Amino acid sequence: MTSRTIKSLALAAGFGLCIWLAFGYPPITEAHTKSANSSPSVLIQTGKVRRQMIKENLTVYGQVTPNPEHVVGISAAHSGQVTRLWVGLGQQVTAGQALLQLTTDPKARLAYEQAQAQVAYAKKKFKQEQSLFSEQLATQAELAKARQQLTNARSALQAQRRLGANHTKQIIRAPQDAIVTHLNVAAGDRVQAGAPLLALGARHHLWITLGIEPEDVTRLHSGMEVTVQPVFKSTQPLKTHLTQVHAVINPATHLVDAIAPLSGSVTRQLVPGMWVRGHITLSNHKALTVPQSAVLRDAHGDYIFIVTKNNRAKRINVNTGLSQGDRIAISSGELQAGETVVTVGNYELDNGMSVRISAHNS
Repeated sequence: MTSRTIKSLALAAGFGLCIWLAFGYPPITEAHTKSANSSPSVLIQTGKVRRQMIKENLTVYGQVTPNPEHVVGISAAHSGQVTRLWVGLGQQVTAGQALLQLTTDPKARLAYEQAQAQVAYAKKKFKQEQSLFSEQLATQAELAKARQQLTNARSALQAQRRLGANHTKQIIRAPQDAIVTHLNVAAGDRVQAGAPLLALGARHHLWITLGIEPEDVTRLHSGMEVTVQPVFKSTQPLKTHLTQVHAVINPATHLVDAIAPLSGSVTRQLVPGMWVRGHITLSNHKALTVPQSAVLRDAHGDYIFIVTKNNRAKRINVNTGLSQGDRIAISSGELQAGETVVTVGNYELDNGMSVRISAHNS
Protein backbone atom coordinates (compact mmCIF):
# COMPACT_ATOMS: atom_id res chain seq x y z
CA MET A 1 0.00 0.00 0.00
CA THR A 2 1.44 3.37 -0.99
CA SER A 3 1.75 6.32 1.33
CA ARG A 4 -0.78 8.18 -0.76
CA THR A 5 -3.35 5.40 -0.17
CA ILE A 6 -2.72 5.39 3.58
CA LYS A 7 -3.22 9.12 3.73
CA SER A 8 -6.51 8.82 1.81
CA LEU A 9 -7.85 6.20 4.24
CA ALA A 10 -6.88 8.29 7.26
CA LEU A 11 -8.59 11.34 5.82
CA ALA A 12 -11.79 9.32 5.13
CA ALA A 13 -11.85 7.94 8.68
CA GLY A 14 -11.36 11.36 10.17
CA PHE A 15 -14.08 12.83 7.95
CA GLY A 16 -16.51 10.04 9.04
CA LEU A 17 -15.76 10.65 12.71
CA CYS A 18 -16.45 14.34 12.29
CA ILE A 19 -19.82 13.62 10.69
CA TRP A 20 -20.69 11.12 13.57
CA LEU A 21 -19.91 13.73 16.23
CA ALA A 22 -21.56 16.56 14.29
CA PHE A 23 -24.92 14.75 14.32
CA GLY A 24 -24.74 14.26 18.11
CA TYR A 25 -23.97 10.52 18.21
CA PRO A 26 -21.95 9.55 21.30
CA PRO A 27 -18.57 8.08 20.83
CA ILE A 28 -18.36 4.28 20.62
CA THR A 29 -16.99 2.94 23.88
CA GLU A 30 -16.20 -0.44 25.40
CA ALA A 31 -19.51 -0.36 27.38
CA HIS A 32 -21.48 -0.18 24.11
CA THR A 33 -19.65 -3.17 22.78
CA LYS A 34 -20.42 -5.23 25.91
CA SER A 35 -24.11 -4.18 25.87
CA ALA A 36 -24.47 -5.27 22.28
CA ASN A 37 -23.04 -8.66 23.08
CA SER A 38 -25.09 -9.23 26.36
CA SER A 39 -28.10 -11.66 26.38
CA PRO A 40 -31.67 -10.23 26.41
CA SER A 41 -33.85 -10.35 29.55
CA VAL A 42 -37.62 -10.82 29.89
CA LEU A 43 -39.96 -8.97 32.24
CA ILE A 44 -41.96 -11.56 34.22
CA GLN A 45 -44.42 -12.00 37.07
CA THR A 46 -43.98 -14.76 39.60
CA GLY A 47 -45.76 -16.86 42.20
CA LYS A 48 -44.73 -19.37 44.83
CA VAL A 49 -44.66 -23.14 45.02
CA ARG A 50 -46.82 -24.15 47.98
CA ARG A 51 -47.55 -27.38 49.81
CA GLN A 52 -51.27 -27.51 50.56
CA MET A 53 -54.23 -29.82 51.05
CA ILE A 54 -55.89 -30.77 47.76
CA LYS A 55 -59.41 -32.18 47.55
CA GLU A 56 -60.29 -34.62 44.80
CA ASN A 57 -63.86 -33.71 43.90
CA LEU A 58 -66.41 -35.30 41.62
CA THR A 59 -68.68 -32.66 40.10
CA VAL A 60 -72.25 -33.79 39.44
CA TYR A 61 -75.66 -32.23 38.88
CA GLY A 62 -79.03 -32.97 40.41
CA GLN A 63 -82.43 -31.71 41.42
CA VAL A 64 -84.09 -30.70 44.68
CA THR A 65 -87.06 -32.86 45.68
CA PRO A 66 -89.15 -33.17 48.86
CA ASN A 67 -87.82 -35.80 51.22
CA PRO A 68 -90.23 -38.75 50.78
CA GLU A 69 -89.69 -39.71 54.41
CA HIS A 70 -91.47 -36.46 55.31
CA VAL A 71 -94.23 -36.46 52.67
CA VAL A 72 -97.75 -36.75 54.10
CA GLY A 73 -100.51 -38.10 51.89
CA ILE A 74 -104.05 -36.89 52.62
CA SER A 75 -106.93 -39.08 51.46
CA ALA A 76 -110.70 -39.05 51.81
CA ALA A 77 -111.79 -40.84 54.96
CA HIS A 78 -115.28 -41.27 53.50
CA SER A 79 -116.92 -40.69 50.15
CA GLY A 80 -118.02 -37.17 49.39
CA GLN A 81 -117.61 -34.13 47.16
CA VAL A 82 -114.86 -31.50 47.12
CA THR A 83 -116.91 -28.33 47.43
CA ARG A 84 -114.03 -25.89 48.03
CA LEU A 85 -110.29 -25.96 47.24
CA TRP A 86 -107.97 -23.33 48.72
CA VAL A 87 -104.56 -24.52 47.50
CA GLY A 88 -102.75 -25.26 44.24
CA LEU A 89 -99.93 -27.54 43.18
CA GLY A 90 -96.58 -26.29 44.47
CA GLN A 91 -98.12 -23.89 46.97
CA GLN A 92 -96.43 -23.44 50.33
CA VAL A 93 -98.77 -23.91 53.30
CA THR A 94 -98.42 -23.54 57.04
CA ALA A 95 -99.53 -25.89 59.80
CA GLY A 96 -103.28 -25.61 60.39
CA GLN A 97 -104.00 -23.88 57.07
CA ALA A 98 -107.27 -24.93 55.38
CA LEU A 99 -106.63 -27.03 52.27
CA LEU A 100 -110.07 -28.12 51.05
CA GLN A 101 -113.66 -28.67 52.12
CA LEU A 102 -115.25 -32.09 51.72
CA THR A 103 -119.03 -32.47 51.86
CA THR A 104 -120.08 -35.87 53.17
CA ASP A 105 -121.75 -38.16 50.65
CA PRO A 106 -125.42 -38.91 51.52
CA LYS A 107 -124.63 -42.64 51.65
CA ALA A 108 -121.83 -42.06 54.14
CA ARG A 109 -124.12 -39.86 56.19
CA LEU A 110 -126.79 -42.60 56.11
CA ALA A 111 -124.26 -45.11 57.43
CA TYR A 112 -123.58 -42.83 60.39
CA GLU A 113 -127.28 -42.38 61.13
CA GLN A 114 -127.79 -46.15 60.95
CA ALA A 115 -124.94 -46.63 63.42
CA GLN A 116 -126.66 -44.15 65.76
CA ALA A 117 -129.93 -46.05 65.49
CA GLN A 118 -128.18 -49.34 66.14
CA VAL A 119 -126.67 -47.96 69.36
CA ALA A 120 -130.09 -46.76 70.51
CA TYR A 121 -131.62 -50.16 69.77
CA ALA A 122 -128.77 -52.04 71.49
CA LYS A 123 -129.16 -49.86 74.62
CA LYS A 124 -132.87 -50.57 74.78
CA LYS A 125 -132.32 -54.28 74.22
CA PHE A 126 -129.68 -54.44 76.95
CA LYS A 127 -131.97 -52.73 79.47
CA GLN A 128 -134.71 -55.20 78.68
CA GLU A 129 -132.38 -58.13 79.22
CA GLN A 130 -131.21 -56.64 82.51
CA SER A 131 -134.80 -56.30 83.67
CA LEU A 132 -135.65 -59.86 82.63
CA PHE A 133 -132.49 -61.19 84.25
CA SER A 134 -133.34 -59.48 87.54
CA GLU A 135 -136.72 -61.26 87.46
CA GLN A 136 -134.96 -64.49 86.52
CA LEU A 137 -136.72 -64.52 83.15
CA ALA A 138 -133.47 -64.32 81.13
CA THR A 139 -130.28 -66.30 81.33
CA GLN A 140 -126.74 -65.05 81.94
CA ALA A 141 -125.87 -65.87 78.33
CA GLU A 142 -128.70 -63.75 76.96
CA LEU A 143 -127.61 -60.81 79.12
CA ALA A 144 -124.00 -61.20 77.96
CA LYS A 145 -125.12 -61.31 74.33
CA ALA A 146 -127.09 -58.05 74.73
CA ARG A 147 -124.08 -56.40 76.38
CA GLN A 148 -121.83 -57.47 73.51
CA GLN A 149 -124.29 -56.15 70.91
CA LEU A 150 -124.26 -52.76 72.64
CA THR A 151 -120.48 -52.71 72.71
CA ASN A 152 -120.32 -53.54 69.00
CA ALA A 153 -122.86 -50.86 68.11
CA ARG A 154 -120.94 -48.22 70.06
CA SER A 155 -117.68 -49.23 68.32
CA ALA A 156 -119.31 -48.94 64.90
CA LEU A 157 -120.62 -45.47 65.75
CA GLN A 158 -117.20 -44.38 66.99
CA ALA A 159 -115.64 -45.58 63.75
CA GLN A 160 -118.11 -43.49 61.75
CA ARG A 161 -117.20 -40.45 63.84
CA ARG A 162 -113.48 -40.99 63.25
CA LEU A 163 -114.22 -41.06 59.53
CA GLY A 164 -115.96 -37.71 59.88
CA ALA A 165 -119.33 -39.03 58.74
CA ASN A 166 -120.97 -37.23 61.67
CA HIS A 167 -120.27 -33.92 59.91
CA THR A 168 -122.10 -32.82 56.81
CA LYS A 169 -119.02 -30.75 55.83
CA GLN A 170 -115.39 -31.27 56.80
CA ILE A 171 -112.46 -28.85 56.37
CA ILE A 172 -109.12 -30.65 55.90
CA ARG A 173 -106.12 -28.70 57.26
CA ALA A 174 -102.34 -28.97 56.81
CA PRO A 175 -100.67 -30.98 59.59
CA GLN A 176 -97.31 -29.19 59.14
CA ASP A 177 -95.48 -26.44 57.24
CA ALA A 178 -95.23 -27.98 53.80
CA ILE A 179 -95.43 -27.71 50.02
CA VAL A 180 -98.26 -29.22 48.00
CA THR A 181 -96.35 -31.79 45.93
CA HIS A 182 -99.37 -33.61 44.46
CA LEU A 183 -102.92 -32.41 43.87
CA ASN A 184 -105.33 -35.03 42.59
CA VAL A 185 -108.69 -33.25 42.82
CA ALA A 186 -110.44 -30.10 41.72
CA ALA A 187 -113.43 -28.29 43.19
CA GLY A 188 -116.60 -30.24 42.40
CA ASP A 189 -114.95 -33.67 42.17
CA ARG A 190 -116.70 -36.59 43.84
CA VAL A 191 -114.32 -38.95 45.62
CA GLN A 192 -114.59 -42.38 47.13
CA ALA A 193 -113.45 -43.40 50.59
CA GLY A 194 -109.66 -43.80 50.64
CA ALA A 195 -109.09 -41.80 47.43
CA PRO A 196 -105.86 -39.69 47.56
CA LEU A 197 -106.65 -35.99 47.60
CA LEU A 198 -103.22 -34.37 47.83
CA ALA A 199 -99.71 -34.84 49.23
CA LEU A 200 -97.67 -32.45 51.37
CA GLY A 201 -93.88 -32.46 51.44
CA ALA A 202 -92.26 -30.99 54.56
CA ARG A 203 -90.75 -27.59 53.68
CA HIS A 204 -87.63 -28.00 55.80
CA HIS A 205 -86.81 -31.59 54.78
CA LEU A 206 -85.46 -31.88 51.23
CA TRP A 207 -83.56 -34.39 49.11
CA ILE A 208 -80.84 -33.56 46.60
CA THR A 209 -81.07 -36.27 43.95
CA LEU A 210 -77.68 -36.27 42.19
CA GLY A 211 -77.02 -38.00 38.87
CA ILE A 212 -73.85 -40.14 38.87
CA GLU A 213 -72.16 -41.57 35.78
CA PRO A 214 -72.26 -45.40 36.08
CA GLU A 215 -68.45 -45.67 35.92
CA ASP A 216 -68.10 -43.40 38.98
CA VAL A 217 -70.54 -45.29 41.22
CA THR A 218 -67.89 -47.64 42.64
CA ARG A 219 -65.97 -44.62 43.98
CA LEU A 220 -68.90 -43.45 46.11
CA HIS A 221 -70.35 -44.61 49.41
CA SER A 222 -72.67 -43.32 52.11
CA GLY A 223 -71.20 -40.68 54.39
CA MET A 224 -69.13 -38.86 51.75
CA GLU A 225 -69.11 -35.06 52.07
CA VAL A 226 -71.09 -33.13 49.45
CA THR A 227 -71.18 -29.39 48.77
CA VAL A 228 -74.19 -28.20 46.75
CA GLN A 229 -75.09 -24.87 45.18
CA PRO A 230 -77.94 -23.81 42.87
CA VAL A 231 -76.90 -23.77 39.21
CA PHE A 232 -78.74 -20.56 38.31
CA LYS A 233 -78.55 -18.71 41.62
CA SER A 234 -75.58 -17.31 43.54
CA THR A 235 -75.81 -18.45 47.17
CA GLN A 236 -73.47 -19.77 49.82
CA PRO A 237 -72.55 -23.43 49.22
CA LEU A 238 -74.46 -25.86 51.44
CA LYS A 239 -72.71 -28.81 53.05
CA THR A 240 -74.33 -32.21 53.43
CA HIS A 241 -73.38 -35.87 52.90
CA LEU A 242 -74.47 -38.87 50.87
CA THR A 243 -76.96 -41.20 52.54
CA GLN A 244 -77.81 -43.42 49.57
CA VAL A 245 -76.06 -44.55 46.39
CA HIS A 246 -78.47 -46.52 44.22
CA ALA A 247 -77.47 -49.65 42.33
CA VAL A 248 -79.58 -49.22 39.19
CA ILE A 249 -79.69 -46.68 36.36
CA ASN A 250 -82.56 -44.22 36.43
CA PRO A 251 -84.33 -44.75 33.05
CA ALA A 252 -85.32 -41.08 32.90
CA THR A 253 -81.77 -39.69 33.24
CA HIS A 254 -79.63 -42.73 32.29
CA LEU A 255 -77.59 -41.97 35.41
CA VAL A 256 -77.39 -43.57 38.85
CA ASP A 257 -79.13 -41.63 41.62
CA ALA A 258 -77.29 -40.64 44.79
CA ILE A 259 -79.18 -38.98 47.63
CA ALA A 260 -77.95 -36.12 49.83
CA PRO A 261 -80.57 -34.85 52.35
CA LEU A 262 -80.85 -31.33 53.70
CA SER A 263 -82.96 -30.16 56.61
CA GLY A 264 -83.46 -27.12 58.80
CA SER A 265 -83.24 -23.43 58.00
CA VAL A 266 -80.67 -23.90 55.20
CA THR A 267 -83.43 -25.30 52.99
CA ARG A 268 -84.89 -21.79 52.64
CA GLN A 269 -82.34 -21.18 49.88
CA LEU A 270 -83.72 -24.10 47.85
CA VAL A 271 -87.01 -24.77 46.10
CA PRO A 272 -88.21 -28.24 45.02
CA GLY A 273 -87.51 -28.67 41.32
CA MET A 274 -84.40 -26.43 41.42
CA TRP A 275 -81.25 -27.70 39.68
CA VAL A 276 -78.06 -27.78 41.73
CA ARG A 277 -74.38 -28.50 41.20
CA GLY A 278 -72.77 -30.87 43.66
CA HIS A 279 -69.11 -31.47 44.52
CA ILE A 280 -68.51 -34.85 46.16
CA THR A 281 -65.21 -35.07 48.05
CA LEU A 282 -63.49 -38.32 47.05
CA SER A 283 -60.18 -37.81 48.88
CA ASN A 284 -57.88 -35.29 50.61
CA HIS A 285 -54.09 -35.24 50.29
CA LYS A 286 -51.17 -32.81 50.51
CA ALA A 287 -49.33 -31.83 47.34
CA LEU A 288 -47.06 -29.15 45.87
CA THR A 289 -49.12 -26.60 43.93
CA VAL A 290 -48.40 -23.69 41.59
CA PRO A 291 -50.66 -21.14 39.87
CA GLN A 292 -52.23 -22.78 36.82
CA SER A 293 -50.76 -20.07 34.54
CA ALA A 294 -47.26 -21.28 35.47
CA VAL A 295 -47.70 -24.63 33.71
CA LEU A 296 -46.80 -24.83 30.01
CA ARG A 297 -46.85 -27.79 27.63
CA ASP A 298 -44.84 -28.80 24.59
CA ALA A 299 -43.94 -31.99 22.74
CA HIS A 300 -41.96 -33.19 25.76
CA GLY A 301 -44.82 -32.72 28.24
CA ASP A 302 -45.70 -30.27 31.02
CA TYR A 303 -43.06 -27.92 32.38
CA ILE A 304 -42.57 -24.76 34.42
CA PHE A 305 -39.87 -22.12 34.83
CA ILE A 306 -38.46 -21.27 38.22
CA VAL A 307 -36.28 -18.23 38.97
CA THR A 308 -32.78 -19.01 40.21
CA LYS A 309 -30.78 -16.88 42.64
CA ASN A 310 -28.96 -15.08 39.82
CA ASN A 311 -32.30 -14.16 38.14
CA ARG A 312 -32.15 -16.84 35.47
CA ALA A 313 -35.07 -18.93 34.21
CA LYS A 314 -34.67 -22.65 34.78
CA ARG A 315 -36.97 -25.13 33.06
CA ILE A 316 -38.27 -28.02 35.14
CA ASN A 317 -40.39 -30.80 33.71
CA VAL A 318 -43.38 -31.69 35.91
CA ASN A 319 -46.36 -34.01 36.13
CA THR A 320 -49.66 -32.27 36.80
CA GLY A 321 -52.45 -33.50 39.04
CA LEU A 322 -55.66 -32.15 40.51
CA SER A 323 -56.60 -28.49 40.30
CA GLN A 324 -58.24 -26.46 43.04
CA GLY A 325 -59.30 -22.91 42.38
CA ASP A 326 -56.54 -21.17 40.42
CA ARG A 327 -53.83 -23.64 41.53
CA ILE A 328 -52.80 -27.05 40.26
CA ALA A 329 -50.92 -29.89 41.90
CA ILE A 330 -47.56 -30.82 40.36
CA SER A 331 -44.84 -33.36 41.08
CA SER A 332 -41.13 -33.20 40.33
CA GLY A 333 -38.03 -34.31 42.20
CA GLU A 334 -36.41 -30.91 41.64
CA LEU A 335 -39.09 -28.75 43.27
CA GLN A 336 -39.55 -27.62 46.86
CA ALA A 337 -42.17 -25.49 48.60
CA GLY A 338 -41.28 -21.80 48.62
CA GLU A 339 -39.50 -21.67 45.27
CA THR A 340 -40.36 -18.84 42.87
CA VAL A 341 -42.15 -19.87 39.69
CA VAL A 342 -42.84 -17.75 36.58
CA THR A 343 -46.57 -17.09 35.99
CA VAL A 344 -46.56 -14.32 33.36
CA GLY A 345 -43.98 -13.98 30.59
CA ASN A 346 -43.09 -17.68 30.67
CA TYR A 347 -44.07 -18.14 27.00
CA GLU A 348 -41.12 -15.92 26.01
CA LEU A 349 -38.53 -17.80 28.06
CA ASP A 350 -35.84 -20.28 27.19
CA ASN A 351 -33.83 -22.27 29.67
CA GLY A 352 -31.14 -20.07 31.26
CA MET A 353 -32.56 -16.78 29.98
CA SER A 354 -32.14 -13.67 32.15
CA VAL A 355 -35.30 -12.33 33.75
CA ARG A 356 -36.53 -9.14 35.41
CA ILE A 357 -39.24 -9.54 38.04
CA SER A 358 -42.23 -7.17 37.83
CA ALA A 359 -43.54 -5.40 40.90
CA HIS A 360 -46.98 -7.00 40.27
CA ASN A 361 -46.70 -10.64 41.27
CA SER A 362 -49.37 -13.31 41.79
